[in-house]
Amino acid sequence: MKKIYFLSVMCLIVLTMQAQKRCVVLDFQVGNNVTEEETDAISYCFRSNFQPTGYQKLEQVLVTRTISDFGYSRTEMTQQQIIKIGRELEANIIVVGVLNKFMEEYSMDIRVINVAKGNTTVSESANFLKSSYLDTMEKTAKRLVSKLRGASSDSSGVETTPGYTDLGLPSGTIWRNFNATGFYTYNEAVSQFGKRLPSRKQWEELKSECQWTWEGSSYKVTGPNGNSILLPAAGYSNTDGVLECVGSTGFYWSSTPENSEKAWELILKSSNVRMNITSRGYMESVRLVQE
Repeated sequence: MKKIYFLSVMCLIVLTMQAQKRCVVLDFQVGNNVTEEETDAISYCFRSNFQPTGYQKLEQVLVTRTISDFGYSRTEMTQQQIIKIGRELEANIIVVGVLNKFMEEYSMDIRVINVAKGNTTVSESANFLKSSYLDTMEKTAKRLVSKLRGASSDSSGVETTPGYTDLGLPSGTIWRNFNATGFYTYNEAVSQFGKRLPSRKQWEELKSECQWTWEGSSYKVTGPNGNSILLPAAGYSNTDGVLECVGSTGFYWSSTPENSEKAWELILKSSNVRMNITSRGYMESVRLVQE
């Protein structure tokens, strides 16, 4: 009788393990102005707190060894390489993130990729100071688990280029997670980025369709589907190359000209977000959209 009971329990355990989906959590990618040591510490903290319901989280030793066997950099992989790792480990989802730093503030973007379909299902963003990273990682992990639990199992999602987030906008516009490096005049931005520079209409859609939450020196912009991006108040660069209004105001170019001397920009500060016409000669931030 005891033997039958033991075998029944073992069968139940095996069936439960087989029913569980498999999850891989990668170390965050090293972004702008952060070291690998900083990124490793914050990655570890997030990974420890991320416990998705119904998923078996694979041991990090196995993940690291698999990445090494393929000859990939564990903190800098392409979308194709990420998917390949997920398939090799027979994972259902793979969690990836990137960490950046602006002055003393960190910004983090995390997304969950459906390995079979190769698209992003849910994502989460946060910005924080070093002193609060433990609490931030715990809360961010819980929010992402909640989103993952609420995501429809038959949702196909929207396939996005790595580094971009689908906010669920009516137009289908996909926004990049981070600003382009540096500051640009209008003509420089149009010449270098072309169709990836958002139009006035795309900025206005982002403004009207999303929830904008001021978080210290950035806006967290949350789309209709719950995904979000961060827009920092990065200021602008004057003609002498000196940064002005850093941390208080952000200036972002649109691709829409007003005339031969002026063009449309987005201005953001804690009190408001608005479109404005300004001289093409100012050096401002650029946030791209997926072409």
